Amino acid sequence: MKNRSKRRRPEGRETITGVLTPAGWDGDGNVTAVMLSANDDEEYLIENGAKFIDLVHRNIEADGIVHRDRKSFRTIDIRRFRVMEPPSPDKTDDGWLLEARGP
Repeated sequence: MKNRSKRRRPEGRETITGVLTPAGWDGDGNVTAVMLSANDDEEYLIENGAKFIDLVHRNIEADGIVHRDRKSFRTIDIRRFRVMEPPSPDKTDDGWLLEARGP
């Protein structure tokens, strides 16, 4: 039996964290395609995006097969993902507390 920790990841498999954003709409303005706007400022069109339409504007960590073409166009076929909790609105990125300001 193989040890899972020693298995090689398939070629092109990556874990990417970012926000799901709309990438296509139908004539009625409904979202039909989504992309992952990653924390590294890259965008990945989601190949199996239909199942992620209800998660638009949510932060996720996605694990999947990434494809890149010669013009830096990126797609991802997400195999596993988890929804990330949004950051606390009363703290900054470096952990400082924001004080409530009165009028």
